[in-house]
Amino acid sequence: MWNCNIAAVSEHYKSARFYCMRVESMKESKKKQMKITVVIVCLGLAGAIVYMSRPERSGLDSVPRGQMIWVKCGNPDCGAEYEIDNKDYWEYIEKHRNPMSLSAPPLTCRDCGKRSIFRAVKCEKCSLVFFHGTNQTSFADTCPECGFSKMKEQRRPGHNER
Repeated sequence: MWNCNIAAVSEHYKSARFYCMRVESMKESKKKQMKITVVIVCLGLAGAIVYMSRPERSGLDSVPRGQMIWVKCGNPDCGAEYEIDNKDYWEYIEKHRNPMSLSAPPLTCRDCGKRSIFRAVKCEKCSLVFFHGTNQTSFADTCPECGFSKMKEQRRPGHNER
């Protein structure tokens, strides 16, 4: 389809044809430029989507090896209490966690062999080993026996001024 400005066209057919082709090629170059712009924008959006949807690192790289934590068996016939490496604990949790569950999956007890090991805390005052988060009304490390909490002590005003 020719889109020509008839009033501006000279009497010669060749001139008219050249002018019409020039008008058409200008429109085609603008269309081509617009297509290139759309492609660049789409590629940018695709790159942003890929970047935003990439899996995040778990943060386990920052957990040092050799830091020990207490665990306790929830099996009433066993009740084993022992320390394991904090990094091993969190690697297991990360590997076996259920996104639909709010609690950590149990580890396998080295004494009874059942999946009944959970994170625990050893009270610094009375040495009782209890499940982390037992006391729902206070800090997660509050001892059910004597009421001591290391977290509470550390957050107390003046704690760092000693």
